[in-house]
Amino acid sequence: MSAFARTQSPAAPKRCAIYTRKSLEQGLDSEFNSLDAQRAICSAFLTSQAHRRWTELPAHYDDAGHSGATLDRPALQRLLADVENGLVDVILIYKLDRLTRSLRDFVRLLDLFEQYDVVFVSITQNFDTDDSMGRLILNVLLTFAQFEREMLADRLRDKFGAMRQRGMFVGGHPAFGYDLVDRRLRINRREAAAVRRIYNRFLELKSYHAVLQDCSEAGVVTKVRTTRDGRQVGGNPLNIGIIYHVLKNPLYVGKVKHLDQLYDGVHSPIVSKEIWDKVQALRSTRKLQTVVHIPKGDLLRGMMFDSFGRLMCCRHDNWRGRKCHRYYFSNQNEWGRRHHIRRFRANADELEALVLASIRALLCDRERVRSILLGIGYFGRDLDGLAAAGGGAAARLQQSERRRVRAILLALICRIELSRERVKLVLRKQEIADFLGWGRSGMFKGSPDSWGRPHATELVDIPACAVRYMRRFTLPIEPRRAGQQAHPSARLIRLVREARQLQSVVDSERDSSIAELARVRKLAPVTFERKLRLNYLAPDIITAILDGTQPAGLTGRRLMTVDLPLDWALQRKLLGFADRPDHRPGDDVFRNHRAPVLAG
Repeated sequence: MSAFARTQSPAAPKRCAIYTRKSLEQGLDSEFNSLDAQRAICSAFLTSQAHRRWTELPAHYDDAGHSGATLDRPALQRLLADVENGLVDVILIYKLDRLTRSLRDFVRLLDLFEQYDVVFVSITQNFDTDDSMGRLILNVLLTFAQFEREMLADRLRDKFGAMRQRGMFVGGHPAFGYDLVDRRLRINRREAAAVRRIYNRFLELKSYHAVLQDCSEAGVVTKVRTTRDGRQVGGNPLNIGIIYHVLKNPLYVGKVKHLDQLYDGVHSPIVSKEIWDKVQALRSTRKLQTVVHIPKGDLLRGMMFDSFGRLMCCRHDNWRGRKCHRYYFSNQNEWGRRHHIRRFRANADELEALVLASIRALLCDRERVRSILLGIGYFGRDLDGLAAAGGGAAARLQQSERRRVRAILLALICRIELSRERVKLVLRKQEIADFLGWGRSGMFKGSPDSWGRPHATELVDIPACAVRYMRRFTLPIEPRRAGQQAHPSARLIRLVREARQLQSVVDSERDSSIAELARVRKLAPVTFERKLRLNYLAPDIITAILDGTQPAGLTGRRLMTVDLPLDWALQRKLLGFADRPDHRPGDDVFRNHRAPVLAG
């Protein structure tokens, strides 16, 4: 048994958490699996420590099917979060390698456990970490555990490489066009016909999108397979990525790729060598000639996500020598296509300026900075000194060059989520404290080793509409549909027209005040201003009023008394209009756009 902790009162009860792990999911459905065995052994040891007032926590921390190579495991992350929240006093494991097989990760865990006065116990390995010899034995055991994992990875890598060089199938799901029979690839006649169709039509049409359209019209769908739990997946229409992959996969010409070499496979080819060579020659001519490199100055690269959880990358467009336009856009995924969710776009310069301004405003907000520091344990002179340094930190952020600003933002920002009406920044509290105390020596990079585990964060919620859905600005005005049921309101139409007349009066008589103009028109100043602001209604709301298709509950009184915001989406919600959809089925903002290759 090994244990370490700062001295605690022996009379205090100790809350004990048992952590178990199994690398593979095989055998988990048995009545008594490996996780149950580990927990039973730890529980028996825990019972023997009743004289020390050790009690088992009801929460189970079991990681099934997760390797010990990293700390990215759901149950372990929950355990670390409970440790940081002060809910755990003792951690028990069956064997040291159940916690981690990485020496570096184990040292980080030891530091964390010691910081929160948590006792760590390994049941089957008896050594004491209170002296130097015990720590030496601990490091030796961890070194051998990591060596064992790396040796296993090397053996598997060499085995798969040798199998590929012999043209054998190494595992995974079989490619479209093949079935797996007795661990060998066999041609699936229906899918093979679709593969040959893709190759032949590509030679005729010379366009990926045209081939995709042709396959869609022919009803070609992806491979249908049955999962281990009996569910059927697949059978979906092809997408452009599948077309790309089929046309470049050497498997269909009877080859197997290993590293940069092609080897003769033991499976039968689907397309002939002649057709394969013609397709590859045509594909080489279809490659874009201009490669747009993403410079390292994209401040928010890797941090941006949209409100649907899709990563937002930065794209640079520089058409025919014109000014380079930068924008962040969402990576589309299968879920987004299936639900017709359009990709978000945001002007990169404007978004980066907004994020920087918001962080500088936070650093200058002394009251909020003190609240952040209090939440992570700062008090006394340290609290006062760091809170007073906010203005200087904001100035350093504003004056630094872009590569230094990028490093600072990478440390401060955990995540940015962009929605239609808000920009949400998730900041690391400890990195804020470190940046406030930074002495400007070298480059501020934070502590990346601590970013992988749960940590205290601060949410900065910015009400801003930074999302664009179209390449150019378009007003939401649609033509009146024939046969559309209409109920024009004379009162509403009169208010809209009076608003336009009052706006022309204000524009032509700029030397007069609102009160004077209202007096001339025999209106109260409040009434004059309420009518004037109707000029700022969303264009689709105005057209609906003129067409008579406004909601039934929208009256002249409501239009005059509502606290009208400038945001069009909020106006629609307040006045009872349906929210405009982000995407129409079949639409794609990049459908006719041939995007440049992104490198870097």
